[in-house]
Amino acid sequence: MTTIIIPKKLIKEKELVLIPRKKYEEFLNLEKITEKRLAEEADTDLAIQIYKKEKQQRKLKMIKSLADLD
Repeated sequence: MTTIIIPKKLIKEKELVLIPRKKYEEFLNLEKITEKRLAEEADTDLAIQIYKKEKQQRKLKMIKSLADLD
């Protein structure tokens, strides 16, 4: 039987979880994807706020076809 000694410095909050490396790497990858999506949502929210503000100020030009883009 293998014995592992873990220094108290590594156990900061009285809880320690051991998982296989592959699962840990999958978790890190999931975390990166989540952060990216949250950043995209923040960008979308900002774009919607700008759109609503400019629409209220009547700064937006309404067109019926792409030919009206002059």
